[in-house]
Amino acid sequence: MDPLAKAERLFRLAALLREGQLTVRDLALKLYPAALVGGDGWPGIERAVQRDLRDLERLEPDFLALKGRPPRYTIQTHRTRLHPVEVLALHSAARMTYHRAPGQRLHHQAALKKLTGWLPERVQPVVARSFSDLGRRRSREDLNLELAAQSWLDGHPLRFEYRKPGGSGTWRTNIIETYLIETHPGNLDLYVVGRETSYHRDVRTFKLSRMQRLHVMTEHTYSIPDTFEPQEFFHAAWGVMGGTAGQLETIHLRFSADAAYRIMEGGYAHLSEPVVNCDGTIDTSVTAPVDPVIGFPREVLGWVLSFGARVQVLGPPHLRAHWQQELQAALTVAGQEVHA
Repeated sequence: MDPLAKAERLFRLAALLREGQLTVRDLALKLYPAALVGGDGWPGIERAVQRDLRDLERLEPDFLALKGRPPRYTIQTHRTRLHPVEVLALHSAARMTYHRAPGQRLHHQAALKKLTGWLPERVQPVVARSFSDLGRRRSREDLNLELAAQSWLDGHPLRFEYRKPGGSGTWRTNIIETYLIETHPGNLDLYVVGRETSYHRDVRTFKLSRMQRLHVMTEHTYSIPDTFEPQEFFHAAWGVMGGTAGQLETIHLRFSADAAYRIMEGGYAHLSEPVVNCDGTIDTSVTAPVDPVIGFPREVLGWVLSFGARVQVLGPPHLRAHWQQELQAALTVAGQEVHA
């Protein structure tokens, strides 16, 4: 075979070996799929592959010859060094990036390319096709993301206007020293967590898409203190609304038998160990910080209401009363729509 053909074989063999462990026969069949094992010319094909493997062993520092009958060969890469669970974790990170990518797609596309580069080449085409509608989300995050990221990564305070839902209804100027940008586990929205220095003078959480008139204060710098412990801050948070101090409430819940499977499947880190009753219902509880405006853990309330008639708030009494009021208000609205 001429030098060009040999060079092409070496490149193709190297690409195959970077994808997994293969024998001489495996490689020969992949290079020459029309060849018949044991037929005319087959011994020469196998000898050529064996010579090429010796050349690759000399040229490729990560070439490995694995003992066995028959021996197998591979070239270690950043992908083949990973455990399959590590690869799947990186794939999950890519999927989350895809699901929450805003309309501004350029930087998200670059991040996805890096993340999917860890996947085996055989699955990369289908993964790439799954990203074809990247950027379908539309929110104010598109405008705010770059400035928030610059503020956090460069250590400059971020000034912005913010109007808290359920608050006074007025826009207030806030300045935050960002400690962490957190993704809500439910809706994938981004939240900025850090010390608010102009009003609260404490660690607070702000939804990125609610911010307006952002300005990175490059004339000032700050450091993230070692005393800030994300796990401690979020330990009681159902979603992202954590806190280092404040009132916590334990809510006792009972789920109907037809909703029990959802709880038994797990995935709710803050629920207590469920107790199965003789009628198939399930009792459990959750402890979460109370929203001072509504007097109920805000994030938990939305989750509880999503189960409709399949859950009861057993106590404490004032939280049960609040839950009942929410249901009654919804029933009233539904009745008004029927008569409209």
